[in-house]
Amino acid sequence: MKKMIKTDDEWQQLLDHKQFMVTRRKMTEPPYSNEFALSEKAGLYSCVCCNEPLFDSSCKIEIKTGWPSFFIPASPNAVREEADENHSEQGIAVICNCCDAHLGHLFEDGPAPSGLRYSINSLALSFEEREENAVQQSQAAQAVDAAQAGEAKGWQPAEPTEKEGGCGGGSCGCN
Repeated sequence: MKKMIKTDDEWQQLLDHKQFMVTRRKMTEPPYSNEFALSEKAGLYSCVCCNEPLFDSSCKIEIKTGWPSFFIPASPNAVREEADENHSEQGIAVICNCCDAHLGHLFEDGPAPSGLRYSINSLALSFEEREENAVQQSQAAQAVDAAQAGEAKGWQPAEPTEKEGGCGGGSCGCN
């Protein structure tokens, strides 16, 4: 399985300037300057670059940091973590596993079952709203249900199955 790879010129044609600066140049949007930080709508957050599902709203943390935060990705292979020497407060960047978009940062102060907080730039996300009572749940929401039932204590995101870090075969165009 291969990653979605584009040149900077191709990304600039697909994204607006702010989205490009956040996802391709590793910038961070100012807190509370975005549409998803305080959103309580039910749905799925995907990568703005490749449309790969990243986080389900059922795993959103309402801690009002100024950025949307989640405690579990939508699937174990949705994102990966990398060292980030450019970020003074936190050294772990969250990256889309399919297209290598910089999404935000990972902190170890989240709730159970993961103990993690994925603090994500809204500019790196697109959102598809769904009915509150939708039958379909992401793997992340299922993991939360299992953890609450006492079946999945200490759940942690799995490492990518592909050595190249493939996205898991979603809608991003990976082969």
